[in-house]
Amino acid sequence: MRLPLLHPEELTPTQRGLYDAFDAMVKADEYAGFEVRNADGAFVGPWGVMLHFPELGQALGQFVELAQRLPGLSERARQVVVLTIGARFNVAYELYAHATLGSRAGLRPDQVATLCEGGRPSGLTEEEALAADVAIALTARGPLPGPLYDTVVTTLGQEALDTIVFVTIHYLALGVVLNAYDVPAGSPGHQK
Repeated sequence: MRLPLLHPEELTPTQRGLYDAFDAMVKADEYAGFEVRNADGAFVGPWGVMLHFPELGQALGQFVELAQRLPGLSERARQVVVLTIGARFNVAYELYAHATLGSRAGLRPDQVATLCEGGRPSGLTEEEALAADVAIALTARGPLPGPLYDTVVTTLGQEALDTIVFVTIHYLALGVVLNAYDVPAGSPGHQK
């Protein structure tokens, strides 16, 4: 990583507040199975970067929390979106963490591997395939094609489309941050 990892004893009061918020967040089960902190207690991944920018980290954290709670999309479809975005921009940590989360959501290992390579795996549900199509289209040039928009709204509903859009924004933002500071994947099989 291009920025130094910040250890708990080095933090300013503002950084410490964000560290404590991250600490509370990563205790959730969804963060098990991949590295979020190193052995010295320093956060890695997006948390390690955002501690350098605590005001922005707080604001992004609020957006992320809201985006993660949006209804209308299955967890499998969310993970398809995240892995699609991660692969399109080769975001090492995003792919590392969400390969675990995608498997946990029920994607088969071959589906996770194909998504991580930027492909379209076989056996996706209609919801998952449409979610991937929207994520791909939103990262291409121009507006979301009308026929795709209409198909998603008709098939999955407006709420699902809106969730796909904001989950895409969430992981594009994190992906840019992770790639700008060259954040590597965490240690395999590491627990929080």
